[in-house]
Amino acid sequence: MGIDIDQAIMQAARELVLESGIRGTTMSAVARGAKISRPTLYARFSGKDAVISKLLTHELIDVTMSVQRQPATGPQLVDALLEAARMVAVHPVITTIVEEQPELLGTYFFRRLGESQIRIIATLEHMIETVQQQAPETICPRSAHALATMCCSMLQHSALSSRIFAPILRAHQPSGTWDQELRLILEGYLLP
Repeated sequence: MGIDIDQAIMQAARELVLESGIRGTTMSAVARGAKISRPTLYARFSGKDAVISKLLTHELIDVTMSVQRQPATGPQLVDALLEAARMVAVHPVITTIVEEQPELLGTYFFRRLGESQIRIIATLEHMIETVQQQAPETICPRSAHALATMCCSMLQHSALSSRIFAPILRAHQPSGTWDQELRLILEGYLLP
C-alpha cells in the first residue's frame, strides 16, 4: 500500500506544480490531491521542499527510463544521451523547478549525489559496458563507471542550464545550438 500512496503523492505534486507552479503548491493541496491526510503526508515528507525534491528525482528517473533502449554502438549511445538531455531540457516539471526554485538543484550540483544520479550512472554504466563488449571499436575502452559518471555530470549540467546558454550560442552562431555543442563534447569523450 505504501507504493500506492507514494505514487499518489508524486502524481498530485506533479499536477499541482504544472497547474499552479511551485509557489502555488502546498502540502495541504498535495494531501488533497493524493487523497490522503496531512499527517500521512508529513509522515513521509518533512515539508514542501522535500516533496518537490522527490518529485524532481522521480521525473529525472522517468526520463532516464524512457530512453533506456540499449544502443548497439558508440554513436548510437551519443544519440541516446542527447535525446535524454533534450527531454530533460524541455520537461515541464523539471523546467518549472529550475525556473521557480533553482536552489533545490544545489543538492544535485554541490552537496551529494542524489537517488536519480546514482540510478542514471548505473544505467549509463551498463549501457557503456554493453557497447564496449559488443562493439568495442565504436567506443573508447576506458572505465565504464568513470565514463558514465562524467556523462551524467555533463548531461545534467548541460540540460538544466540549456535555457541560459542556448540564447548565447545563437547570438554568436545563429545555426548553433547547445545540443550540437554537447554532441561534439560527447563524441570527443566517448568515441575512439
